[in-house]
Amino acid sequence: MKTDMIQLPIRFGFHEYFDSRSGQGYGSSNFSWTAALFLDLIYEYYHKDNYGLERFKFSGIKRRKEKIILNQATGMPGSISKDTASNMMTCIRNLKDKFYDLTRGRIDYKAMKTSSEYGVYQETAARLQAFDPAELSSPTEKKAFWINLYNAIIVHGIVQLGINSSVREVPHFFRRISYQVGEFIFSAEDIEHGILRTNAKPPYRIFPLLKRNDLRRGFSLEAIDPRIHFALVCGSRSCAPIRFYEADVVDEQLDKATRNFINSSEVIVLPEKNKIFLSQIFHWYEKDFGKKEEIFSLLLKYLEKDDKFHYLKKNRRTIKVEYLFYDWNLNH
Repeated sequence: MKTDMIQLPIRFGFHEYFDSRSGQGYGSSNFSWTAALFLDLIYEYYHKDNYGLERFKFSGIKRRKEKIILNQATGMPGSISKDTASNMMTCIRNLKDKFYDLTRGRIDYKAMKTSSEYGVYQETAARLQAFDPAELSSPTEKKAFWINLYNAIIVHGIVQLGINSSVREVPHFFRRISYQVGEFIFSAEDIEHGILRTNAKPPYRIFPLLKRNDLRRGFSLEAIDPRIHFALVCGSRSCAPIRFYEADVVDEQLDKATRNFINSSEVIVLPEKNKIFLSQIFHWYEKDFGKKEEIFSLLLKYLEKDDKFHYLKKNRRTIKVEYLFYDWNLNH
């Protein structure tokens, strides 16, 4: 609701009050209380976007690169079976049922850390050290497993490192938090770009993550599915809400995740200004989504058939694109 409140003055001006259904502004215009609330919300929710710069620091700063392996065990990881991956997903489902608010896309990290369910999850995650990811055979099984594993690493990292307000508290968070899976170490960044994005270059990076002789490349998906960007959870308020993905219905689930994201306040059409505001995700991963026309085709495929849809369809050649600030505050 706060995110939507920020968008109202952008679209309709600083009115005294707004229609709860259409958003149309009424009462006094240039209302100072509305302006004050707007400034307060902006200050609370948005920070300068340093996403690109953080990934492009080559000189003057010594970067901390060491991996933080979250699923290390003090002894042997215990008995292993071909069901290790599914057992881990069961543990994730148990955490989801108790600590994830799927309606609001929020997670109760504090309560999770001291729970018995989290303890069981840690033990199961440790068993991944003896799991061979080559056992994942079908494309849908691979896609569901690696999406869920990425999201699990993010949640595990936030809980284990005691993050309070933003993943930016830990330098190079996505590059460092990792799991050992079989004989390999995978960071969240490795999974996103090396596996799910078929070893495509990360935003603002010159080279792919996995080099030619890196054996982990053998686990990469065959083709990029841009819908994954609406399934991966980065622990922030502007990323997609957390979900649990299952191999036999992963395509339907990704369709639903895409539709929910595109019909949220992360995509805003302003007919009055002939503009569309999009999440930074579309900008960072333009290689995956394509150019303006391809992005609009994706939007029109999933947008609800309302005024926003019809305006975009009619004006897709002339409408201007701008990008929203990305809110990196923790999704708790």
